Amino acid sequence: MSISEAVGRNPKSMLTLQKERGLKPLIGWVKGRLIELFTYLGAFDIATEYQIQVLATRICTKFFYWTPAELDYAFIAFASGTYGKLTHYNHDRETSVINPQDIMKALIDYEKDLLVARGKREEERMKQESERKKAEEAKKPHGLAAWNIYCEKAGLDPATHKLASVKLHDVNEELYPERDERGIIKNKPSNK
Repeated sequence: MSISEAVGRNPKSMLTLQKERGLKPLIGWVKGRLIELFTYLGAFDIATEYQIQVLATRICTKFFYWTPAELDYAFIAFASGTYGKLTHYNHDRETSVINPQDIMKALIDYEKDLLVARGKREEERMKQESERKKAEEAKKPHGLAAWNIYCEKAGLDPATHKLASVKLHDVNEELYPERDERGIIKNKPSNK
């Protein structure tokens, strides 16, 4: 799975899921993903239950606009080391430690890439929408065919009904007429 696939997978944000099902099940899902990640990294034994609970809650509240697929991809990227190391060796105690701040920093770095991927996805969607509208517009009748359809809908005979003639004149005179010192229009354009 790539980040662009994660962006297009599910349109429901974590906030929407939270409103539908509540915060507790969402936090439970995120905790499960964190436990899976820490277990894979060999760091589950050093992560405390409190760290996992608070980290899951912070992720759900800070990144509420992400979709579950986007968050899931973040965990996949963390497992592969794309956003740095999530565990550090503590030389004093000769053990590894997890710093939740490093995980939040990694999520913020991931968010930058996520927003770029979302932008590309939106550009593609807008391009496809524009092409669809152009294709629909091309299918619409133009010229004489459009006139015949208009007359048919309006109950007119296209052979006898004519457009009112329009005389074009200087548009600038119409929009910006000359005025005297009192603000009265000097030469009113004629509609001949």
